[in-house]
Amino acid sequence: MLVSDGERAQAVKELRHHYDAGRLTLDEFEERLAQAQAARTEAQLREALRQLPPSALPSVHRRDTRWRSLALQYALVNAIAILIWLFSGAEGAFWPKWVLVVTLVMFTRRAFRPRHRALPPPRSRRRDRSIT
Repeated sequence: MLVSDGERAQAVKELRHHYDAGRLTLDEFEERLAQAQAARTEAQLREALRQLPPSALPSVHRRDTRWRSLALQYALVNAIAILIWLFSGAEGAFWPKWVLVVTLVMFTRRAFRPRHRALPPPRSRRRDRSIT
């Protein structure tokens, strides 16, 4: 069966993903990229994607594990503050509330910030040279 331009573009996208993940060397990537762009049939397209895992497989994102780690840190710091307050007699105002508030703000900022920061714009390498 013949493949469409969209299917070839999807295969190229998958190849780029596998190259970024380190599954392909630059030479393999370039060779398979040429195969995918020249493919006319599904068999030729499958040949370009041979021995690579399908991209539809579910994966664990670093963000998920980071969120759990941050939640554990938040809970641990606040539990220690409350235990100190309890073992020191629990007299006066409940001062661990300030620890709770500050760590909650820090946790929220770190847990929900964008995954990657945008790169700064490239600096101009051109220097102004005045002719004297």
